[in-house]
Amino acid sequence: MNNLEDAFAQACRRFDGTNFSQLDEIDRILVTIYGLEADVNNGGFDQYYFNGAGDQAFFAVDALHCIGAHRMAEIVSRANAVFGPNGPSQLSPVRQAQLFLVAPNDVQGPAPWEQLDRAFYAYPDDIATLLTTFLSARGMIAPC
Repeated sequence: MNNLEDAFAQACRRFDGTNFSQLDEIDRILVTIYGLEADVNNGGFDQYYFNGAGDQAFFAVDALHCIGAHRMAEIVSRANAVFGPNGPSQLSPVRQAQLFLVAPNDVQGPAPWEQLDRAFYAYPDDIATLLTTFLSARGMIAPC
């Protein structure tokens, strides 16, 4: 494996049609962070929790801590806490219903995600560099 994009692609291929719990730790980290970044950067936390990538929200904080992205982990922890002490459901239909209860419509003012989205977009941790370092240390990709 040569680079981070290859690592993401291979982990996502292994995840296709497989139960998340059957992946090894590195693939769980890659799949979780890939889905988190893709959805939040495309449509914010609302989109992340609405889509299938949100199924792994329960693991996102741990995944970020594993690679050393502690400030990003704190942002995701605060986002998960919006759902209450148990966080968002791992089941998409249940989580989508939770999402409606948290932010039923825009008429009531900005959803709780606006501030969290801005904090995430600021990227207080360089996830790409941290992931590259994490994978390089394990011989998974060539160091930059």
